[in-house]
Amino acid sequence: MVFSLEITLLTVAASVIFVVFLISAYIFFVYKWGRPQAYYYKDRPFVFGHRGSPTKATENTIKSFEESIKQGVDGLEFDIRMTKDKKIVIFHDSDLQRLLEVDLKIKDLNYSQLKQYSFKDKTNIPLLDEIVPLISKVRAINIEIKSEGTYSGHGVIGPLIKFLNTHNIDHKIVVSSFNPFILWRLKRKRPQTIIGLLYIRKKFFTTWDNMVWMMRLRPDNLHIHYSLLDSWVVRWARKKGMRINSYTINDKKVFDLAKIDGVFTDNIEYLK
Repeated sequence: MVFSLEITLLTVAASVIFVVFLISAYIFFVYKWGRPQAYYYKDRPFVFGHRGSPTKATENTIKSFEESIKQGVDGLEFDIRMTKDKKIVIFHDSDLQRLLEVDLKIKDLNYSQLKQYSFKDKTNIPLLDEIVPLISKVRAINIEIKSEGTYSGHGVIGPLIKFLNTHNIDHKIVVSSFNPFILWRLKRKRPQTIIGLLYIRKKFFTTWDNMVWMMRLRPDNLHIHYSLLDSWVVRWARKKGMRINSYTINDKKVFDLAKIDGVFTDNIEYLK
């Protein structure tokens, strides 16, 4: 009797596992989850100014974004972090060492303290709100949430949602991150936001956790390093209805060969 019960339980467990496997396989290989994004072109890749135009002005500053617009960029890409007093600033690094030679972290400073520092071109670290006047001058904006770990960077989600709700700019916005947990939380709180998952690993889809996160998050865009642009990745993403955006393409030959939807570049003048 006990043996028979054990066999029955094993059969049920195996059936459940098999069904879960089939559902997962369907979601991963067949089901389309990418949503329409009207700003892309049909005949050429969309060009995002990577942190604005860092060859013309200090990266991630309003001046850098203005310079990229003058160069005819299609869209802007920039990074966001949160200060100690819960202000969202546009800045890439976790600290000020590389650009300002100051050994302080963004998260440990109030914005009033950050404003005291200026770059060599006399520009400052901008607040996210300062980008608003430039939104109408480009077709799209990619906002990357920076994170140093699985549970890092989540504080920006609430203020970012408030920013998006206030300005009604969903038709122009992509929110991306290397941290899928942040994107998953954002998508749960604000499902209409277009999501882009950044990917950097040398071998694509070789780890179980990446596959699980991809199915759980179901991003609209896949943002991958140009060295990973093999044909299988492109075909797979296309089947999912995703857009492929690649970083950071600064070479005209690579740009011309890349059969993708968009590129992030530091050298706008070479690609336009």
